[in-house]
Amino acid sequence: MGEAKQFLEAALREFEEAKASNDGKRAQDACGKVWLAVVKGAEALFLKRGLAEEELPKTYRGQRFLVAKFGDRRVRQLFHSLRDIFHIDGYYDGLVDWERLPEQVEDAKEFLRLVEGA
Repeated sequence: MGEAKQFLEAALREFEEAKASNDGKRAQDACGKVWLAVVKGAEALFLKRGLAEEELPKTYRGQRFLVAKFGDRRVRQLFHSLRDIFHIDGYYDGLVDWERLPEQVEDAKEFLRLVEGA
């Protein structure tokens, strides 16, 4: 979980810098870091449930399968919505909703708390 939290903290700093400088590319990079935090959090959950490091999925499809297997309903919902918000909209499409960003970041934090406590 340490790596997941580090990615999230780095993303938060990068969002602040991106907003202050109106730097869309930096905002995209920050979105990518939030998604990496979610992926690392999911991997921590998989390891807690007994998967070996070499069994961790390399694809979203594999991650999605294991989140469905090991996560509760809220974990599954957050995983999918965070992918759409930060990975697809934010990282790939460069769309950041600055008004909703604090709430969306709280969702990422909640995801990490839930998988840490699982």
